[in-house]
Amino acid sequence: MSVSAQARPSRLEAADALRALATVLVIVIHTSHWPPSAVLFSDLDLLSRLAVPAFMMLTGVLLSYQYSRQRPDPRAFLTRRFSRSLLPWLAWAPVYLLTGWLLTGDVSHSADGLRTFFTYGAGHLWFLLLIPQMYLLYLVWPRTHLWLWAAVALAVQTGLAVYRLYGPMPIGILSQLTLWHGFQLLPFWVGYFAIGLAAGRALVTRGAPHGSHPRALAAAALATAASGVLLIAVGYASAPHGSFQQGTGGFLLPQEPLFVVSVATLVLLGGPAVVRTSRGLGAITNLLSENSLGIYILHPILIYAIGRLIGGLLSPGLPISLVGFLVLTVGGLAAATVVSVLLSATPLGPTLGVRRRPLAIPWVRAASSGSVTG
Repeated sequence: MSVSAQARPSRLEAADALRALATVLVIVIHTSHWPPSAVLFSDLDLLSRLAVPAFMMLTGVLLSYQYSRQRPDPRAFLTRRFSRSLLPWLAWAPVYLLTGWLLTGDVSHSADGLRTFFTYGAGHLWFLLLIPQMYLLYLVWPRTHLWLWAAVALAVQTGLAVYRLYGPMPIGILSQLTLWHGFQLLPFWVGYFAIGLAAGRALVTRGAPHGSHPRALAAAALATAASGVLLIAVGYASAPHGSFQQGTGGFLLPQEPLFVVSVATLVLLGGPAVVRTSRGLGAITNLLSENSLGIYILHPILIYAIGRLIGGLLSPGLPISLVGFLVLTVGGLAAATVVSVLLSATPLGPTLGVRRRPLAIPWVRAASSGSVTG
């Protein structure tokens, strides 16, 4: 028997906890590259890359939870969803083009530089072009046997990840799409999305996790530790296309799903209990969750500005560079959150994927508002 609409909460605490964690880790992905090269920071970068798969999984959870009774009207569904992904991309891609061209040097001053910038999704904004692919797939995704389809999707995704590193690549469009642009294409992420859809349906039929799950939490913690070690220890330098495990290729490693699913299970089961330990922690979690897309969009500019200011803390080796890394991470997260909240109260709110909302005391708004949306 499914949980009735009246009984279903308007806010999923477990989803908020995972989304807040993923938001923090997005910041770490970028701040970990500022200190001098060290094993510590490269490992942090690799582990933090579970952030984007977690967002993919959460999108599936919230779509399945919200539209559990019937398929949405395609036109209304896509209009609403595209306005929360493609509109922000269109608004912020020119901003990051100018930033990369004039300030950071990420965009070379040539026609080829412009072409590369846009064909790779406009820097970190490539994720905003991946989201619409999920929305289109959701309209035709099966509504029954969701865990079976999730297993199939994860097998396909993992197979593609292995093939990308080891398989023969004919010269031409297939090579380009698989090696260079695989991170922009849904088939390389579809397993996460499918798991999220199945988990969202489980929340509808069984209700959100509550109470203690000591055995499940212990198993998830053990799996998180083991899969984290596996993620760091297993490399592909000897693979024919091993160089593509770097950068955005770090999202597509074959063993990544083990770590992502382990962490997601741990946070979804134990996150609500941890968040409830203090009102302040709950408010911060909800605030980060509400502004996750805005923080994602805004943080590179703000990290760059802060990094230039505290360069003296980042240039030495350990342990001073660790202090600089922490200052940059916390400062970048705080700055991106504040700017996101402020912009959301202006007509620019829709460019961050949210409706314009009035400013309010953050912990009051975070504790009293919010809805389940994908």
